[in-house]
Amino acid sequence: MPLVNRRQALGALGAAGAGAAGLAWWGATSDHGGTAGSVPPDVAPPPTVPGRAAPAPGVPPADPHRIAAENAKTGSTAWKPGRGGVRAANDIGHPIKGYASATSVGAGERLDFHVSVAPAGQYTVAIYRLGDYAGAGGRHLVTSPRLNGAPGAPAALDVSSGMLSCDWPVGWSLDIPKDWTSGAYLAVFDDEHDNRNYTVFVVRDDHRSADYLVVLPFSTYQAYNQYPLDGRTGKSLYYGYGPAGTPTYPSRARKVSFDRPYMNDGMPTRFDLDQNAVSWMERSGYDVAYASTIDIETGRVNPSWYRAMVFCGHDEYWSDPMRGLVERAQQARVGQAYLTANNMYWHVRFENNARGVANRVMNCWREDPDPGAPTLSAPTDMWRRIRRPEQEFLGIQYNGIVAAPTPLVVAQSAHWMWQGTGVRDGDAIPGVVGGEADGVESGIPVPAGVRQALLSQSPYTLRSGEHQVQSTSLYERPDGTLLFCAGTFNWALALNHPKYKDPRIQRATHNLFERLRGV
Repeated sequence: MPLVNRRQALGALGAAGAGAAGLAWWGATSDHGGTAGSVPPDVAPPPTVPGRAAPAPGVPPADPHRIAAENAKTGSTAWKPGRGGVRAANDIGHPIKGYASATSVGAGERLDFHVSVAPAGQYTVAIYRLGDYAGAGGRHLVTSPRLNGAPGAPAALDVSSGMLSCDWPVGWSLDIPKDWTSGAYLAVFDDEHDNRNYTVFVVRDDHRSADYLVVLPFSTYQAYNQYPLDGRTGKSLYYGYGPAGTPTYPSRARKVSFDRPYMNDGMPTRFDLDQNAVSWMERSGYDVAYASTIDIETGRVNPSWYRAMVFCGHDEYWSDPMRGLVERAQQARVGQAYLTANNMYWHVRFENNARGVANRVMNCWREDPDPGAPTLSAPTDMWRRIRRPEQEFLGIQYNGIVAAPTPLVVAQSAHWMWQGTGVRDGDAIPGVVGGEADGVESGIPVPAGVRQALLSQSPYTLRSGEHQVQSTSLYERPDGTLLFCAGTFNWALALNHPKYKDPRIQRATHNLFERLRGV
């Protein structure tokens, strides 16, 4: 089916929004240069894919050169931790901390930053867009005037759920210029004593279509956020602190709030995965636009505007509306690529904060009784424990934490995704299996009627000393729609990180992106 028809078939998918999911569970050239789509110079490019089809009625026009033009602008490394003699502001001294009023904002809209400065003093907020920018990794957009800050109140504890939330005043508001390019952005908070803290947000483009919609996993960022990381009061969905200041699972939070800074220096946990994938995609000149997982929750983005959705980081926490949207997108022939592992593992539910702002609180009660189930949603527990295992949709699912980086062992080397990489069955690509890993779990169905290729079969050791097998999966539905799961955190790192970067993984991912673009 031509792309224009595929997009027409989607129709009002985005407009259907999150609510349509309902309670379905109950029924259940060089490293820093090159042109668009460039690959390492020592490998031949894959076959040419069909040209861009005209957008369907209701789909806004694309700007396929926007990302390449953006990354040709002058970059800056001043955003990087430790640059210019600045120190990371942690949660012990708490000299400067900040958080944003939303995970994403449309170009032309306003974003507020809530900032605490202790002791009271002056500070600035600088905004950078992340990308490649000839290896600088970011571009400076604007810096606030010097502002006067004061200490924010300690995070308030909701005793019943363990949730910690802040209610700091707005320190600075930014009206996003309409000409800013959609992307992953950093707010950099600097006080007058060279202390620095960060927060990340997305700028959307609500008036442009693109080949790929890149989704950043803010729900997972918040799940791991143990702010304040002070040995006394901080809580995440994993841990709180026991009497001795040791992290303990029973003292964890059952709800977490987006109204608080990220712990320590403010960079979300495993944000390096997203950074490296984003740098590679933008260096390659791919036509991308960006969203947050909260945009998937609300149905704010319309998948019919894109040829594929790319989940570039560790995307573990999914609500029923989020999963419903990607399932409907697949039915409407929108391809998907998950560039790490342990995706769609925990089922969550969002709710309003105390001020009535939607989707600023995330529930995940796990094995504890969930007071919102069954009236509001399925229990917020593992998807596999509420009878919707992730493998039924993704083709593989999480099977362990990798004790130490391990080679990815190539399988099905004749498959088109390995074309031009020079690999053979059994070849080992060092260090690509790391962090967490996925595989095929016996007894769990894979998507019905698909043609699945397991592109790796990599033995690895769990932290417990037991052994498991990692698999990278790609399946094709009868209508040609593709869904890819890397099955390892380090696939994203292999695209760009100096320690893990590998031209074979870069080329294989390029092959995938070209197929996703040409469906």
